[in-house]
Amino acid sequence: MASKILYKITNFPHASGTFIQPDMVLNWDDVTWQKELYYLKEVKMRYIVINSFIVQNQKIKKIYDGSFKNDVVDMCLKNCQKSGFKVFFGIDYNTMWWKFGPRNPSFLYGRIKKSNFIIKELYEKYHEKYKDSFYGWYWVYEVDNLNFRSKDDFKILSTAVNINLDYMEDNNMRLPFMMSPFMNSKYSTPQAYADNWKHFFSLTNFKRGDIFCPQDSVGGGGLKIKEVTDWFSALSKSAKSKSGLLFWANVETFNHNDWSSAPIKRFIKQMRLEYPFVDNIITFTYSHYYSPNNINRRFHRAYKTYLYQHKIHNRSPHAPKWSKINKTNTETIINWEVSEDAASYKLFCNGRKIYSPSVQRKYGGNKNQTLGQFKCKSSSDNSKYEIQAMDFWGNVSKKVTIGK
Repeated sequence: MASKILYKITNFPHASGTFIQPDMVLNWDDVTWQKELYYLKEVKMRYIVINSFIVQNQKIKKIYDGSFKNDVVDMCLKNCQKSGFKVFFGIDYNTMWWKFGPRNPSFLYGRIKKSNFIIKELYEKYHEKYKDSFYGWYWVYEVDNLNFRSKDDFKILSTAVNINLDYMEDNNMRLPFMMSPFMNSKYSTPQAYADNWKHFFSLTNFKRGDIFCPQDSVGGGGLKIKEVTDWFSALSKSAKSKSGLLFWANVETFNHNDWSSAPIKRFIKQMRLEYPFVDNIITFTYSHYYSPNNINRRFHRAYKTYLYQHKIHNRSPHAPKWSKINKTNTETIINWEVSEDAASYKLFCNGRKIYSPSVQRKYGGNKNQTLGQFKCKSSSDNSKYEIQAMDFWGNVSKKVTIGK
């Protein structure tokens, strides 16, 4: 156990915005929106990025055309304007993006031309009404370094993006424009990816205030956290080649292996690594993985301790005070004490992790996970079972033998 509960830090960047998936907010009323925006204001956020569609039953549906109980776009903008938030809207999506990428330019260009109608609909329907909150556009299609590997690929990408940018410019609908690509260290070097983006920037009609906002790819598994510095260093230099282009970081707050919330200390570490290279930080996604609207409020409480006291909790939590194991001929049942201070547990059998349940989200959680109990097929009588707790910061307890 560390001798100090909290330790002081001197570099304390914070995130100024979050993505919100429209699926989560389809049935939110004004009260729920105001609760969410209150929590986000508590942690000094002011930007929301939200798509203008959802994928439901393999069909892409607009969230503002009367198909749902609420006009989600109107509900979002109304409440964000009331609370002083700025909103970026995603303007299109098509699942064929992942199949074709840059390999079928005619399909891509045709699709992007159609998305200009989405820009027109959104702008004409909402911008005049909500000028203070309708702030920018988000280019939903995610670029990566597997499907986009050459300068020719990025030239095709630039042509596609310019179809949207030129339409906005020609029709007086130009607002700050954001892209958020990702990367995987298996498929290229940081410099190769940065060089391709520099080529893209040289061809693309970006203006001052547009935003290049790479996902840090830590939550998604594309980068190990130790690789982040090299990638953001290289990408920051390519972004600087385009005058007026802002370079932001999109920090991932989840674990891709089970879609659980990342411990707060990992989130902080990601921001501290990326902060020296960027103009701003947003998250994917505070609202889903840390907000008290959707998960245990102790994530939010821990982050506020960092944000306002500039301190990080660094003490190991207690392991469960009791645990028991029952065996039948076919099944082993393990029960243990659940602490309100524990975000997750790890169960081990003969040193191998067999189960790792965590506190669950209301929207997007895993209903099959149960804190305090685990059932499996019976193993040999001499198997050794152990358990370990992890708190909301990411501190872990010692392992204790189950049943002793």
